[in-house]
Amino acid sequence: MRYGYCVHPDYVTNESERLAFFTTLAQAGFDYVELPLFTLSSLTQEELTHLKKTLEIIPCKACNVFFPWDMKLVGPNMDMGGIRMYLERMLPLAASLGVENLVFGNGGARKIPDGQSRESIWADLRKIVEEMEIHAKKAGIPISVEPLNTTETNIINSYGEAVALAKGLSYVSAMVDSYHTAANKQTYDDVYETPEALWHIHTAYPTGRMVPSPEDEMALYSDFVQMVKALDYDGKISVEGALRATEPKEVMAELKACTETLKMLFG
Repeated sequence: MRYGYCVHPDYVTNESERLAFFTTLAQAGFDYVELPLFTLSSLTQEELTHLKKTLEIIPCKACNVFFPWDMKLVGPNMDMGGIRMYLERMLPLAASLGVENLVFGNGGARKIPDGQSRESIWADLRKIVEEMEIHAKKAGIPISVEPLNTTETNIINSYGEAVALAKGLSYVSAMVDSYHTAANKQTYDDVYETPEALWHIHTAYPTGRMVPSPEDEMALYSDFVQMVKALDYDGKISVEGALRATEPKEVMAELKACTETLKMLFG
């Protein structure tokens, strides 16, 4: 098992803060960082060179927040040409950074707009993942569709829906986020039904979406941990949760406690 941390966009664009925080993550025992892909699209070549240097401290093995917030993904204003151009540029860039998994969340951008049918938006999303398949295959990077909770989007709210959207594709599949699963009050039954589609995992303490801590109520992790162990999952688990601490020494202590908690939970 490898444990990563989902990094806020500010740490991508602020070089000095990035250096300090990435060093802290490495020293705290994390194996990799998960960066927001869309922020990489705005970096200059010089900034990308500096980022690659920072990634010598701790590698980037996954990226989330796949598309820019303002890209029209679905509905009458869907920009398929812009989507294709973005994929053509960003998938090779991700490969050059050593990324092994990409996450397609973008809840707001994929949301069913007022006046549009679920069927039409599903068809739009299917076109996107089919286009993703082409570019992901070329780059050699698998993409996982992320189910989100119903307060963030109104489509693809379960693992089963993510699996269905990616049906028949070889470079696009599904993932689990334990926070969203808990927020939706769902079980992991659909994961047990199609375990081969589970390519990536996000986690956080369900109450408040905080980083896992040894002081958490461990019973809240039980179904999630049971699923991971039952499936003998041995991939990457990225923490996507907020820190309670703000001071550097306290942040280090909290992040160390987080990795220790993950190792305690999953062995």
